[in-house]
Amino acid sequence: MTGSTDMPSRFLEDAPAEISNVLDWFNAGQARGGPPPHLTEFAGRFLGALHDDGAVLPDITEDSAPHTLALVLLHHTKSPESAGAWLNLGLALRRMALYRTQDPEEVNGRRLRHALEALERSLQLDPDNMGKNIRAWTGESFVYHALGSYEDELRCCSRALEADRSDPKLWLFYGFALRSAGRKGEALSVMDDAYQAYVEAGEPEELRNVFAGIR
Repeated sequence: MTGSTDMPSRFLEDAPAEISNVLDWFNAGQARGGPPPHLTEFAGRFLGALHDDGAVLPDITEDSAPHTLALVLLHHTKSPESAGAWLNLGLALRRMALYRTQDPEEVNGRRLRHALEALERSLQLDPDNMGKNIRAWTGESFVYHALGSYEDELRCCSRALEADRSDPKLWLFYGFALRSAGRKGEALSVMDDAYQAYVEAGEPEELRNVFAGIR
């Protein structure tokens, strides 16, 4: 179910109960005391997923996870001109929909549409920041995939790849998008480019398993 607490942002009106609980704890201020273990565990896992998605996050300790997650989610209300705040919000909204597959389709649909709106705002702000833009385009591709809009997913992956053809992960995302769009032949050919980028990047450890069978 979604949270019942009044949220300071329309983007968080459909926040899952777990997110609402983190924000309720944060908004309690000095009266809140330390976070309960279940909030710390949830916030740590959620922030870890956001990091993997490309969010720009501060250093996090285990005990600070609920506080950090609340700050990340509310940053766009405090600094509406921050491109990073909107990037992080968009990635978080997409994660909410991904985690809450049992929620009504219309609720997750609103989360995903809000995610696209937030990511578009991030792209409009600080438009010359290519590192941020690549993360936003990649985030949009994830959202479009969840919506089943595979041509839009492919378009976003293509824009990210055009901005940095040296990143093997972007080649992989582009290949997956081609496959989702039904262009399997092109997807297979892209793997050669992805592997070449992987080798030229020094064979980063986090991608080793992906390319283990390719020589």
